[in-house]
Amino acid sequence: MHNRYFFTFIATLAGVTVLANVVMFYISDDANEVIARFEQHWQEQADIILREAELLDDLEHQLSNVNTAHQVKDYLPAQPRPEVDARTTVALQIVAMIAALDLSEMERQALEQIKHYLEHIPTHSDSTISSTSETRTSEPLHSSQHQQLDSALQALRSGMEARIQTTRHQHQVALESVINKGSIEAWLLLSLVVILACAGAVVIRGQLRTIEERACLFNAIPDALLYCEYNGRITRVNQSCTELFGYGAHELLTMTVEDLIPVRFRELHRKERRNFSGRAQMRRKGENGLNIVGLHKSGDEIPLDIAIARTVLGQETYFVAVIRDIRPELQLQQKAELDFLTQVYNRGQIEQLLKDELSRAHRYQRSLSVMMVDIDKFKTLNDTLGHQVGDAALAELSGFLTVSIRPSDRLGRWGGDEFVLVCPEIGAEKALQMAERLVMAYNERNQYDLSLSIGVTSRAQVSSQTDVETLIGEADDALYQAKAAGRGRAVLFSGQ
Repeated sequence: MHNRYFFTFIATLAGVTVLANVVMFYISDDANEVIARFEQHWQEQADIILREAELLDDLEHQLSNVNTAHQVKDYLPAQPRPEVDARTTVALQIVAMIAALDLSEMERQALEQIKHYLEHIPTHSDSTISSTSETRTSEPLHSSQHQQLDSALQALRSGMEARIQTTRHQHQVALESVINKGSIEAWLLLSLVVILACAGAVVIRGQLRTIEERACLFNAIPDALLYCEYNGRITRVNQSCTELFGYGAHELLTMTVEDLIPVRFRELHRKERRNFSGRAQMRRKGENGLNIVGLHKSGDEIPLDIAIARTVLGQETYFVAVIRDIRPELQLQQKAELDFLTQVYNRGQIEQLLKDELSRAHRYQRSLSVMMVDIDKFKTLNDTLGHQVGDAALAELSGFLTVSIRPSDRLGRWGGDEFVLVCPEIGAEKALQMAERLVMAYNERNQYDLSLSIGVTSRAQVSSQTDVETLIGEADDALYQAKAAGRGRAVLFSGQ
């Protein structure tokens, strides 16, 4: 559930990020387009203004050269002009060039006045023929024309300045537009950064919470967890691992896996670890001849189950081990197999062990003997001294038999005061001798002045038809014969 919400959130965040980037791209592209248009317009207007300024400057020069009586801005000193006609033509050409520019209506009217003035200037020959009186009468007219000409030139200058101001205003408006769009883009970017920061904080918080939950789960697992590198160095352990082996976490992180194994197994384990390349299921103690043992800090050996997995991260190889302490399980198993009072095998377990020994004896053609042991007059003891004394007598007998039989023999309580002894690889004669020794030793050692009766049955070779019921029945019959013969003795089943 959490993973679904997490991935949904990541997908939404990715979608918002892509959308914001698309919007930012279009805003940036639009701003770039506005700037490009502005630069183009500014360049065009600048070219027109510069061209107009140059042409106006040339026009004023030419007007100064056309008529000595009109010296515009004192460009030239007053002197006779022998080439008036040619200069007038040049001036008219300049006027035509200015008219070709993008001018306002006022500027075009001013140009018409200048053009009219140039077209009606007296030629040089006419001026030489004119009389002094005519010249005097024309001076007021020339003065009026010059004023009109100055006004026209001033109008052209004013128009050029107005165009400069208009272009400057457009420049300012364009810059404000770009700045506003840049502000929007900046706010969008800031919003995206804030969103990403908040999302990052949420994701980090979720990851930290997940890490914390995993750490809690890691330490809450009842089985010991251990991580180690390929060279065996331990890199991580949980709380159960420290409790299992008795070391602190800081101590374990300075150790190798082989330090947690008895010395006699370390070299073999080191070799097996290097060659291990798969995944092992939880291995049970005793299965496939394996007895997995760990070493506690105190030096005690611990029976274990273990599952190992190998993983590769980058160039490094790691092992993960799940380790289980099977001592509680063995204790439960032992309780299930042992008789609570006498601490020897119970009836079900001794019956199973007898089946196993029958199968083994038949397979390898070996002898097998079974004894049925009973305390004589045990009911009288219970009735006179009580059940607690009777229980103590049974516990004493089981202890006596445990230390008196061979390590390969199996002892179990069959029921009441009856015990069964399974004795592999022993013939009838030796089995009877063993039973007689037990009878004599018990009669001498028990504190309740009790005696034993033992029925013995034996097979030199076990056939496939021999079963548990047959052997137990024969031993029980021999026991009945021992009691009938006066108790306190051992009898071998004769089959009669």
